[in-house]
Amino acid sequence: MASGGFALDPEARPGRFVEPGPWPQSVPEIDAIVREVDRHHTTFARALVSERSFAADASHQLRTPLAALLLRLEEIAQADDAGLARQEAEIAIGQVERLTGVVDELLRRTRVGHASGGGLCSVDQVLAGLDAEWSPALAEEGREIDLWSERGMIVESSASSLSQVLNTLVENALVHGAGTVRVHAGRSGPSAVFTVSDEGPGIPVRLSRSVFDRAVTTGGGTGLGLAVARETAESLGGRIELTRLSPPVFSLYLTLAERP
Repeated sequence: MASGGFALDPEARPGRFVEPGPWPQSVPEIDAIVREVDRHHTTFARALVSERSFAADASHQLRTPLAALLLRLEEIAQADDAGLARQEAEIAIGQVERLTGVVDELLRRTRVGHASGGGLCSVDQVLAGLDAEWSPALAEEGREIDLWSERGMIVESSASSLSQVLNTLVENALVHGAGTVRVHAGRSGPSAVFTVSDEGPGIPVRLSRSVFDRAVTTGGGTGLGLAVARETAESLGGRIELTRLSPPVFSLYLTLAERP
């Protein structure tokens, strides 16, 4: 068909569009349609890239809670003690609730607005959930998690969003780090500061400026986790920084809720 328009670039990454070129004048009606499609090709391209990015982020964010839930179900299936099975079932129920929260947050990302939805959450409760979720996985590796927080801290975030970011940082320490994983939270002026550290070798200097970019990984990962965590933190009005290379320390800054 003798017409121009936008097309996928076979040499580029999926979703990369080439600029429209001129087309021979032929049937006026067809030419009018092609011109209209060309006029909107940038919008189409951005929408496609956005949808693919969302799908990749959703896959990454759901993988961790689903893996944790599977671990609990396996423990229940192998338990001979009814009390132990009941305890594991209660934790599994909590993980299902967290999974539901992750899905809700992912759906909210498709809407315009603040990721926290104007919500507030208790740091103590989020860290308690973090302990229940990650202690078994770290224990299997002969490691442990140390959590500490100033009492009574309330931050401007939904519990699901804060949990999502901290879970990503802890998972990163489990996969790429070593030794004890420490999650500490304290006040600094109007901000709550969360630090997540481990005793591993840390981040290579060559990656220090790009560690939060998509597709950047030290190996064995998707390169999505830290990028999504940064985007989530920024959508909450906060930020994440790599504050020490070795041993690694990641710092999350969120706004403290005003006290009544």
